[in-house]
Amino acid sequence: MAIPGVSVKTNSTMKRLLQKTREDGALEVCGVEYADANGELQTLSCDAVILTTGGFGFDHSDGSLMKQYRPDLVGVPTTNGSFANGDGMRFGAEVGASLVDMDKVQLHPTALIDPKDPLCHTKYLGPEALRGSGGILLDQQGRRFVNELDLRSTVSAKILEHCEEYHIEGSSEKGRPWSWCVLNPECQQKFGLPMLGFYKSQGLFEEVSNGTAGLAELLGCEEQTIKDTLAEYANACDQKICQKTGKTVFPSKVTEKDQSFVVARITPCIHYCMGGLEISPSGEVLTRKDGAMGKRSKIHRLFAAGECTGGVHGGNRLGGNSLLECVVFGRIAGEKAAAINQKEQGLLSSGTWLPVKLREIRDTDEKYGHNTAVYRFELHGSTDNGPRGGQIHRHQGGD
Repeated sequence: MAIPGVSVKTNSTMKRLLQKTREDGALEVCGVEYADANGELQTLSCDAVILTTGGFGFDHSDGSLMKQYRPDLVGVPTTNGSFANGDGMRFGAEVGASLVDMDKVQLHPTALIDPKDPLCHTKYLGPEALRGSGGILLDQQGRRFVNELDLRSTVSAKILEHCEEYHIEGSSEKGRPWSWCVLNPECQQKFGLPMLGFYKSQGLFEEVSNGTAGLAELLGCEEQTIKDTLAEYANACDQKICQKTGKTVFPSKVTEKDQSFVVARITPCIHYCMGGLEISPSGEVLTRKDGAMGKRSKIHRLFAAGECTGGVHGGNRLGGNSLLECVVFGRIAGEKAAAINQKEQGLLSSGTWLPVKLREIRDTDEKYGHNTAVYRFELHGSTDNGPRGGQIHRHQGGD
């Protein structure tokens, strides 16, 4: 349904940000240049621009941001689509934006290998719940080698260290190191049969019957190794600690007595870029420093949110926080951009108080004592200092 005043451009490709000089000599963003569906260049003037273009995890071409900042990861497959090419970061850098943490790229350990197309650059993401529901990881000899619930970075590093490269039958080409992900019926129930059914329909999981014999046949290893591995793991579940990997949480008990399994091939893939455009708490894109003692300032009328920003997650993003970042900074950037032409910067203009939006009332009795609260407001223009906005503390005396 069309929204009055909103025009959506499809099949269009942004080419660059447009700038102009303000009366005070500062530069500000005033629009974008883009190629339309026919490939013709067009200009779109606007009051503000919000960049939400994602990361650069897919791009492994010459001159890519990945090659510039993490050349060791060039050619590593990714869970990202071809749209994750770093365009927003480049557009920002072209107008003086600061890029931060660009070398901090997260690998996800459980990207699913499609046996029909094992060298495909983009792979399905096998969610954290595969291991969180109790799935175990085995190398090509049928041995466990890692605490499956450890950090993504640790699990990824262990796969790369302990597992073999993917061999394609009848070809000299090789893929990245990979491991088996094995779920018994209890794991499958906890993971969710409908979601598992989707992955099966894509050919990413194989069903195994006939217990450890069938599992060993699929893995191409000795059945006794499988039996020993699963017996050792079952004992660790009972003892609440795995002496081999340090694992102390066991969502499901996988044993050598299980008669059926589902199995997938997994490999670490580029998943998320922690680096990107540096932003203020209000989502404003910041400039590069001018010299060692220089200061950053905002690029007027340019905002950003999501994976194209940097500095929000530190060295290794926690699962789920990217969605939170999009919601928080997307909303802040949108509200700031919508008020960009508001002239009044304070609450009192020409002797008249301006109305403000009450964002939240939060009781603070536990922290400050009886009958206390914090009132948070959406303030005007630059007076609003980001996520917290303005706030007033209330305290009323009581008997």
